[in-house]
Amino acid sequence: MAIGGEKALLLAVMRNEGPYIIEWMAHHFALGIDDLLVFTNFCTDNTDKILDRIEEIWPHRCKHQPNPKVMFPNHGKWLIMALRFAGHFGRYQAAPWVYTTDPDEFLNFTGDIKTFDDFFEKTGEADVVSFTSIAFNSGNHKHAKDELVTKMYTQMAADLESAAAEDQEVLTAVKTLYRNKVEGPRRPHRPVTMDFSSKGYKWINGSGQTMPPEFTDSAYKAIASNGTRDLAQINHYSIKSAEEFILKVDRGDGGQNDRVGESEKYWNTANRKGNMDTRGVGLSPAAREIYDFLMSDAKLKALYDECLELRHARFQEIMQTEAGQDLARRIGYYD
Repeated sequence: MAIGGEKALLLAVMRNEGPYIIEWMAHHFALGIDDLLVFTNFCTDNTDKILDRIEEIWPHRCKHQPNPKVMFPNHGKWLIMALRFAGHFGRYQAAPWVYTTDPDEFLNFTGDIKTFDDFFEKTGEADVVSFTSIAFNSGNHKHAKDELVTKMYTQMAADLESAAAEDQEVLTAVKTLYRNKVEGPRRPHRPVTMDFSSKGYKWINGSGQTMPPEFTDSAYKAIASNGTRDLAQINHYSIKSAEEFILKVDRGDGGQNDRVGESEKYWNTANRKGNMDTRGVGLSPAAREIYDFLMSDAKLKALYDECLELRHARFQEIMQTEAGQDLARRIGYYD
């Protein structure tokens, strides 16, 4: 695949994302990603084992490493330390393009655009692209299912159509694809480039519009939701079902275990009702081919099946606790 014949590397940090890895990887490889470099820490649902097996099957397309912060738990931040460590890998240094995103984010091209090359045919050449991230709600799903994420969740967590009609600006975060030659510290949402506009490079958004110096020469990580997604957007499935969100809180995200109120707030924000968006549902033919290839490996399929069992067993344990039951009530699991 590649982008204009140049290698594109996907960089990610994961913890307990086992059910979603193969769909997510197949989806992005079909867009033009060539290689995956991923860091994990303290996984209990086979995420690390699934990635190790994919690396065995496809060593030239996947590299899995422990997050270096596991050795220095009192120093640095998980994402930042992994991004810094990534720069020491030969496959990262050799990649002309780098795209940093999370396993709950799916880059979604629109219309007849199927790949990064198609996207750049519409926009013209660029050196950096910041794609607008749009949150999707739970779709009233209570339970985790062995189903594709993009099929289960098809409603945004915001009414962007009304916001556009009323000329209201809704800011949201970005994730960024960039040429590796672009200088500046790598951060989860974008490279930080305080003098980008003086370098002769071009930075665009998901509509192909050139981003102004106020954005490029800064550390800003949010842009307007409307007007920036004509050609591409990121579908952000941050909560998924109530069961999956409870597991997410248990692993240490979406609020901490001892801060139920914060977790409830996270859920309520991400579970607001918005516009339906069924673009990008399911796997494209190219992604399905990759997905089926990986799932045809008996060892990988066994690890995937065991992952689902491990997660369900952990969920049952959580639901035996007072804190787990309290959170479940607060987010409507028992409705």
